[in-house]
Amino acid sequence: MGGLIYCREPEVTEPYYVRELGIFLYSAEELCYYIVNYVLLIPSDFIGENLYRFIGRQLRRPELEEKLRGWMSQQADMYQGLLVILQDIHYYGDEELVQFRQKLEEFKRASGPEMMKKRGDFYLDVNQCGNALRTYDLLLGEKGLDAGFQARIWHNRGVACVRLMQMREAMDCFFRAWQVLKEESIVREMFILYCMEPGLTMPGEAIADVSGETQYRWKEELDAFRKNAAYMGKAKEIAEAFHKDVIRRREALRELLCGWKQEYREMAG
Repeated sequence: MGGLIYCREPEVTEPYYVRELGIFLYSAEELCYYIVNYVLLIPSDFIGENLYRFIGRQLRRPELEEKLRGWMSQQADMYQGLLVILQDIHYYGDEELVQFRQKLEEFKRASGPEMMKKRGDFYLDVNQCGNALRTYDLLLGEKGLDAGFQARIWHNRGVACVRLMQMREAMDCFFRAWQVLKEESIVREMFILYCMEPGLTMPGEAIADVSGETQYRWKEELDAFRKNAAYMGKAKEIAEAFHKDVIRRREALRELLCGWKQEYREMAG
């Protein structure tokens, strides 16, 4: 899940499995961290028998288990149950809990499509692009969406496609978004995509009003990015691996390739 979480209690013997992320939770602190940082991915049936048993037996908090069962038996919504957990464990301070409560209130006011888009955007933020695409596609299948709202979905779907190297599909998504929103930033994204991917066609309708000076500036920005990328990220990792001796170099490169494959699997969902 990233980051270092200080745990005051011993780790559990039977961790709680989070199917949405494919990870296990081993402590009360990790449970709180998951709730606060991944609330958009938490399913409606999250608070149920498995969680009750994990809290009561594994986390050795039978009082919290009983309190949570009582709350949920009174037909409280899931968000109220999540707050009960956070308030009892005290991993987050009062100010952080206030901010989380405000976020939950925002979610309650949001419509079904708005919540689905938030979920898709969250997948995109954590680089689970396959899940983001599936969420956006479900949403685009909904009828009666506002044109501007739908265009934002198309744009973000395009971003996910770029990360998955689906460039032609990305160009189509960006163009659909631009046809409604008419934003120069989207034209810039299409132009850069066109420059990066041989064989792509830049929609003439979109580029018609962009001056030659602006296009030249965009090309300069892309060239600068490419030069910088040569010393960062994957290229930097490869360079560091090649600085090792022959035996260690092979092992380092093997580990890099395995890591990159795993990153892509997670991104593609």
